[in-house]
Amino acid sequence: MGRVKIARKSTFIDMTAMSDVTVLLLTFFMLTSTFLSKEPATVITPASVSTEKVQETNVLQVLVSPKGQVWLTMNNDTSAQWSNANMRKALLENMTALYNEQHKNNPVSFTPAQKETFSKLGAFGVPMAQMGEFLSLADEPEGLTKMDEWLAGEDPNPKHVSGIPIFKENTEDRPNEFQMWIKAARTAGNENLSQAMKDGMGVAIKADQNTSFEVIHMVMDNLQTIKQNKFTLLTALKAGGE
Repeated sequence: MGRVKIARKSTFIDMTAMSDVTVLLLTFFMLTSTFLSKEPATVITPASVSTEKVQETNVLQVLVSPKGQVWLTMNNDTSAQWSNANMRKALLENMTALYNEQHKNNPVSFTPAQKETFSKLGAFGVPMAQMGEFLSLADEPEGLTKMDEWLAGEDPNPKHVSGIPIFKENTEDRPNEFQMWIKAARTAGNENLSQAMKDGMGVAIKADQNTSFEVIHMVMDNLQTIKQNKFTLLTALKAGGE
């Protein structure tokens, strides 16, 4: 008697359920993740044993490069009233008023389009006298790339300065631009940010491990001069055994 041949059938696996789970997981991580904004310079923070987590909202971050350049980033509430865009617009308006009060002979002003561009910036940091020209780059072809190059100090134009001035402009006892930005943030209208800055959690200094102590000391001295005596230093967690 001959063997009975069993017909071969292809194996079918229904992937619908797994696809649904994958999409749900991807959506969850997209909604709950915090995306890091692009920074003008790569900064490797020094290691420490501190495990205290720095708050992610209502904080003004001071980024200091090994060359001593200073930039700022601003992260606020997720509410519509205190969104990043609204707060950055308020910050620029406050800074403009403070700057023009001190530079009455050479005031600055910004168009609605330039203010809108500033509201979308991650990190910012050019002298106020050049801020208008910097923001206008957004309207040019490859404008965002040119803005990144300017902030990173890679702009071919030698007149384009990257970094917020932290030196005194003259011998008079007047705040420099870095100090004015800090003051402008304290009075930008967000009480949560103002309170965080008073408590010391609203200002965080992020500096490279190779940045000289003189530069860091100058930044801290600038803060303490305007009564911003509490601030946070960002560090990386030291690995065990080091």
